[in-house]
Amino acid sequence: MRKLPSAEADAASQQPLPVLKPATQIDFYARLQAVKERYLHDALKHTIEEAAFDLRTLDGELASFADATGLKRLASFHLRGETFFPVPYLLNCNAYLLGYYRLLYGFSCKAFYGQGPFKRFQRMEDCGLVDLRTEPFLPALCRSLCATGGMLVEAIKGVSLGTVFELQLMTLGPQFKGGGNVKVGQGAIDTFFMLLKSLLSPYNPKVKGRRLTFVNDSKLNVVIRVASDPDVSVTQQLDAEERKLVAIELKGGADVSNIWNRLGEAEKSHLKAKAKGFNELWTVTRVDLTTAPALENKARAQSPSTTRFFFLDRIADATTLEAITFRQVLGSMMGVRLAP
Repeated sequence: MRKLPSAEADAASQQPLPVLKPATQIDFYARLQAVKERYLHDALKHTIEEAAFDLRTLDGELASFADATGLKRLASFHLRGETFFPVPYLLNCNAYLLGYYRLLYGFSCKAFYGQGPFKRFQRMEDCGLVDLRTEPFLPALCRSLCATGGMLVEAIKGVSLGTVFELQLMTLGPQFKGGGNVKVGQGAIDTFFMLLKSLLSPYNPKVKGRRLTFVNDSKLNVVIRVASDPDVSVTQQLDAEERKLVAIELKGGADVSNIWNRLGEAEKSHLKAKAKGFNELWTVTRVDLTTAPALENKARAQSPSTTRFFFLDRIADATTLEAITFRQVLGSMMGVRLAP
């Protein structure tokens, strides 16, 4: 290996490197603290420590619902049965604890609740409520989950509270990451919505939730909706029909390495929008795909249905050529003049 001359070595040692912000870990830590008291071992411990809590009732139900072999195995590691096995009495005392067991068993919210038989129990984890319609199903729920818990206890060589926490953390990681992605995507949609609202301010648009309604220069009603599939749709109300002007997909992540997956998602949404009658299909990203021809070509290959790509940060800057093009094209479709 060639050794640098001393002058070059000194210069290199003085050259500052960028400081990376551990934003993901800071966010993860803050959210972990927030869920500890509701879904992790502290929540289970505090529920049992409540003065009105009857340990004999809990033990009686554990003997009825949990497998004796699993209870005995937990006892050999000095752990109580409820560490792995839920029972109706416990969930009635603290319905949030359903989240404790879901995380322990390794199921995401989507996988566990989804559209299947467990969907009726989601309010327990979300709101801490067992309503009159849900309560009769608690025994069946606990029998099912105790069977799952039994398989997990049998598969683990050394069971401890540390193991429980690690397993729950492994489920929380992707859940927090997914929630972070949703937050990023929602931030991009919010930015785009505020941009449209600002551009249309001379037309005094009516704002109702995530919808803008205004009258264009031809005295026709135009509606901009923020929803999903597509993220944003623009339609014009004619006397006899609704004219579909443009469907827009927004991808707010700035990570270049993941943009191709996100463009694949945009393509799926565009195909649905095309089937509904939209011919203009735009994709707005927070990754600049026009910096190199190879990037733009790959983007078009990932989403061939996209008729126009826009870079969100550039169309938000009124002085750029891309922002001018965006305003002119969208304005001509809607029948308005969009000024910065």
